[in-house]
Amino acid sequence: MPGTLEERITRLEALRDIDTLIADLSRAFDAGPSAQMLRPLFTDDASFKIDRYGTISGGDAIAEGVAGNADQGFKWTLHYLVSPKADLHPSCDRASVDFMLWEAASSARGRAYWIGGRYLATAVKGAKGWQFRSLELQADLISHYPDGWNEKPATLADA
Repeated sequence: MPGTLEERITRLEALRDIDTLIADLSRAFDAGPSAQMLRPLFTDDASFKIDRYGTISGGDAIAEGVAGNADQGFKWTLHYLVSPKADLHPSCDRASVDFMLWEAASSARGRAYWIGGRYLATAVKGAKGWQFRSLELQADLISHYPDGWNEKPATLADA
């Protein structure tokens, strides 16, 4: 790996911070979603393209828009954001990021869904740490699951 030990450590720390940014995104989505948890993850001028369903511009609008979607879109989600690949700029202050989505969700109408696809993003490091400047969901699968979700069994013997 080229570079000084300090440069290599800076690169590794940046990659780890980007992984944490992705993990924080999944937790914010699954916490209601939580506008309070989402807001610090996006720059003020960020954009979020949600497949063919529209684009939200601005960090505040993204946080409020995603949180507000629970009343009309998905009210419960369980995001698995996996296989992150970050192409880090040599300056270690920005990166192109690609990660996969596998999600179980319930719509506001109570219907169960499987959702799968990928996210493409630009992440930047600023005074507030690493944030998304752009995020795009490319959904390959949004499939209704007619059996719906069941409650957890009382014991594992009942499973």
